[in-house]
Amino acid sequence: MVTVVENKDLYEEIMQKAKRIGEAAELEAIEADHNSTISPRIADIIREEEIHRLILPKEFGYPQLDWRTFVDLVSTVGYHNLSAAWLTYFFSAHNAWVCYYPKHIRDEVINQGGFVADVFAPIGKVEKAEGGYLVSGKYNFVSGINYCDWVGVGAMMKFDDSEKPERVGILLKVSDLEVVKTWDSLGLRGSGSNTLIVDNIFIKPDAILRFSKIIENSHPPYEDFDQDYLYYNTPFYPGFYVGFAAMAVGGAERVLDEFEKHTAGRVRFSGVNEKESPTSQRVLSELKLELLSAKTLLNEYINMMQTDKGGSYEGAKYKAIRAKVIDKCTQIGVKSLLTLGGHALLKGHPVELFSRDLIAIATHITSLYEDGILGYGRHLFGVNTNIQG
Repeated sequence: MVTVVENKDLYEEIMQKAKRIGEAAELEAIEADHNSTISPRIADIIREEEIHRLILPKEFGYPQLDWRTFVDLVSTVGYHNLSAAWLTYFFSAHNAWVCYYPKHIRDEVINQGGFVADVFAPIGKVEKAEGGYLVSGKYNFVSGINYCDWVGVGAMMKFDDSEKPERVGILLKVSDLEVVKTWDSLGLRGSGSNTLIVDNIFIKPDAILRFSKIIENSHPPYEDFDQDYLYYNTPFYPGFYVGFAAMAVGGAERVLDEFEKHTAGRVRFSGVNEKESPTSQRVLSELKLELLSAKTLLNEYINMMQTDKGGSYEGAKYKAIRAKVIDKCTQIGVKSLLTLGGHALLKGHPVELFSRDLIAIATHITSLYEDGILGYGRHLFGVNTNIQG
């Protein structure tokens, strides 16, 4: 089954937005790599195109995307620049969890119009205070925080209606926090994933998002919620994580185009044109099929999201498919780099840059290959993995 778009005119409009972001970011790729962040210009373009509003409920007045369109948006930006794709995806997706808050909070954040970041590793310390709580913690890897007005941070909390502590997300204003520029990575350098210091910040109880409630319902638990909302009948975590695989596919496709171009123009010492070499011919054939396989798996992932409507679903299968897609795309980058040889290793060469970024995507905790494959194997044998997607 091939996934189709629901609104072709909207699809074309969104792809033009994606190309504008991607092409602008590609022109600044070396600068972003050096500065460890995209520029304010790229952040402004993402904001101008209102990418961060594209998967909001219709009540806010913005178009409701289908999953195919959203995935292709991220892939298209990724074809040009993976750091920009990373942030395009996050700035879109992070409004999704904001929409699980009570109406007065989601209205405040969305109507304010700023970008939203998150780092939900449950490392924060939460203490009771009069009328609410005090939150503290040091959070690393907060992507896009340089340009965000809001951020969600993670912690563990015990509630009266639960037997043991559970993971929560806590919404904070970035202006109340300290951002420390620590990002110095192998890949995705333009993501500006810096460190955030939260020091005894007071919050009210309604700023706390209980992930257990999202898992129970899959959709926002409010009677007045727009039932056409993209996440309403889709398992939350598979939808939230799909962008990692989407951008990897876009990046891998770009690597293959670069591999083909640079191979065709390369001449060996023997005088033989590289495109006539059986080695390069075989590699290109093999990697083209690997990309096709990755795209087919991603299509299956989208089909599953469109089929699993609010009930039980195979979270471990989602994670395994996503990990497999990303692994295939990463191997495309590595194999292309090794086959092209030393000139592709030079800093700033497109294959060198994209390969580093693909490796960085594969290191994200939700993308780890061994975890994803093992988890699905355990699930297939009836072992409870508690993997949510």
